[in-house]
Formats: sequence, C-alpha cells, structure tokens
Amino acid sequence: MNHSRYLLSALSLLSALVVVACSDAEKGSSGSSGSGPENGNAEALPCDVDKILSTKCQTCHGASPKFGAPFPLVDRSDLLAPAVSDPNKKVYELVAARARDTARPMPPPPTERLTDAELAIFDQWIAAGMPAGKDTCVDPGGGGTIDPPTLSCTPDVRLAPSAPYVMPKGVQDQYMCYGVDVEIGQKRHLVGIAPQIDNSTIVHHILLFKADEASPSTPTPCEGGDIQGALLAVWAPGGKATELPLEAGFPLEGTAHFVVQVHYSNIKGLDGQQDSTGFDVCTTTELRPNDAGIFAFGTEDINIPPHGSLDVSCDYQFPRDMGAISVISVMPHMHHLGKHLSSNTVPTDGSEPSNLGLADPWNFDNQIWYDNDTILRGGDTVRTRCAWDNPGNSAVEFGERTQDEMCYNFVMYYPSQELELTSPTDDASCVTTK
Repeated sequence: MNHSRYLLSALSLLSALVVVACSDAEKGSSGSSGSGPENGNAEALPCDVDKILSTKCQTCHGASPKFGAPFPLVDRSDLLAPAVSDPNKKVYELVAARARDTARPMPPPPTERLTDAELAIFDQWIAAGMPAGKDTCVDPGGGGTIDPPTLSCTPDVRLAPSAPYVMPKGVQDQYMCYGVDVEIGQKRHLVGIAPQIDNSTIVHHILLFKADEASPSTPTPCEGGDIQGALLAVWAPGGKATELPLEAGFPLEGTAHFVVQVHYSNIKGLDGQQDSTGFDVCTTTELRPNDAGIFAFGTEDINIPPHGSLDVSCDYQFPRDMGAISVISVMPHMHHLGKHLSSNTVPTDGSEPSNLGLADPWNFDNQIWYDNDTILRGGDTVRTRCAWDNPGNSAVEFGERTQDEMCYNFVMYYPSQELELTSPTDDASCVTTK
C-alpha cells in the first residue's frame, strides 16, 4: 500500500451541540413545578430542565430541527411525544437512555456530555411525573443557534458541487460525494478549511479529502472507502474550522483533486430538500516552513471470527535517521464492530510514553480530529491497539465498506516524511489475540 493512500469508510458523526441558556437567576425546580395549566403554561419546562436541553441539545433539536435531527426538544410536549425511531417509547425515555449510553452517547463531542448533576435534574423531573414549569425562563429555548465556523485567513477557493443534491423524500440516510479540481499551478500551501452549510435541515456532517484522482462534480452516492487519498477535514455541528499552525501547510501543486463527502439525514421524510454544501479553503503562495502530512497507524490485517472477538496490538518503529516531527492532531477510526482503539508512543530514549489517540469505548458516531502536541523522533515506536466484537454469523475482514472493519489512527503532523519502502500500516509488527 502506498503510504499516502488511505482507504476510508464513511464516518458517521452524530450531531454535536452548542449553548443557549436559561438564566440561573430564574431557574425552576424540576421536582416541584406544577403539572397542569393551573400552574402555568402546560407546554413549559422547569427552567433547570430547559437549561439542559438548551445548552446540550437544541443546536440540532430546536424548534426547527437541524442537521438530521428527527424531532425538537424544546417544550414538554416534545418530550412526551412518541419517539420516531421507537413509537412504543416516549422521547424523554430515549433522551435519558442516550445521555448515559457510553457506546452511543448524546450529545457527542465536541459538546460536553451531561454532568452527574444534570442527569440528576432530568431524572428527578421524570420521577416527579414530568411536571410543567411554573416560571418564565429568561431564555426558554425554541431552537439553539450555531455560529458558522470562521477562519483567520481569507478563503480563496470555494469547493461546491456543480449541481445541488436533491434528496428523495423516501430516503432517510445517504452519503453523497462530489469532486472539485482546482488548478494550483506553482506550489501553494493549504492552511485553512471551513464548512459552508447550505441546507442545515438535512446535512448531518461533512468530510473533505485530498484525492489521488478526479471525481464527478455532481453529487453521487458513495462511501468513504470509494475515495483514495487523505482525509483533511471533518465537520459536524458544534465543530470548528480547521487551521494549520503557522509552521506548516498541506502542499498543493499542479491540479489539486478534492472530494467532498456529505452525510444527509432525512428521518422525517421531508420533500423537496436540496443542498449544495461545501468548503471554503485558504491557500497561500507564501509557503510556510514545513509541509504537513498525515500518517495512518494500525493494521489492515483484520479477520474477526463469527460470534467472536479480536484484539490486535501493532508496533511501528520510525527509521532511526528520521528527524523530529510535531503532531498537530489525531483521529482514531474503526467501523461498527470496534470496541477500543488506542495509540501510544514508546520513545527510543526510554522517556515516558505519550498518548497519541484514545477511543475507549470506541463510538462510531463520534469521530473528530483531536488536538495533540506529541513530538515523534527517529527510532520511536508507535503502538496501536484495536479490539472488536463480532456477534454476526460471518467473519469480518478489513475493507472500505461500513460492514467491513478498519484499524487506523490518523495523525496530522509536520514536516511531511517520505518514508522509503515503508508505511506505518504495511510494516507494523502485530500481535493478535482472538
């Protein structure tokens, strides 16, 4: 495998959430508020409950749900309604369960999960019979807001499809890809990437790849595994723009092939939804001191037995004559059967190991770039461990489809390295436990 070519599966990132708060000065008691119109608005929530939903949920689950959210979480009737995914349960039951679910938590990163105190408030409200609120909250919700990610640089390239994607009413979940070729000419550095969301009702998350070859400019059904190249940026609601440090930029020269992947969610079956979501990109002719690059640590030697498990630990040692490299960020990546992924350094000088990425437990819905400032030196070893459970009747091997599996820890770093005759996934030494 060419070390610059990484096959990625579709990354399904659930919505992250931002802040709109009730005033603490007028918060209600979730256990003592009245339950009917005689005590106030029957639709109102106690302000302490309302504040939790405002700060942790309403970016997506607002009065007009966004980013694929199937229902609002604004007032009492929203929480008492039957759940779209399971009409035998009420929405408040699913909210309480997902808030505690370590495998599929809500809200996902980058928003912080509910604290123990917030969970207790919600539990007390349920135990009290889900009473209505008596007080008027200063900021009672009605839909969270999210500021578009901004860049400190001035974008000079817009990546957008040649025609909008029209989502069929009967399709609930779809990955679409389109390509954009940009004539760069002499070498430039890509230094900033920001999403441009066109239709926030159905856009769930988006990814940007620097691809090895051109792709159709109109949106086409795809999975990330259809793309050969390097993942540059991931965005989900609440996420930030991607800006490289002043020391580095991704090199571009000649014709640059980009691919944008958009995950759409239309659980409500809305009709007539169109979208031209893309990215704004900053490039510069004022080259930075270093080219940035992306490594993938892990293994492609995966075979998980049916009704079994697999635990693999892989060591990759950098060439001893390699100079020091600085890590910018890391992103663990597996598919649905993954349970654990971790990467740690084993420094050649015997110093303390460093965390180079941890997802324990692994959650397929929470995949973002995490800041990391590790320094890697020649002779250092990166030890990456992946674990899976397979409840199915067939063995699962490495592959690009989401029903296949992967074990990658992506590491963005500088200066870029051209490792002759070696790549972290091809040349790792692995120990397997089944």
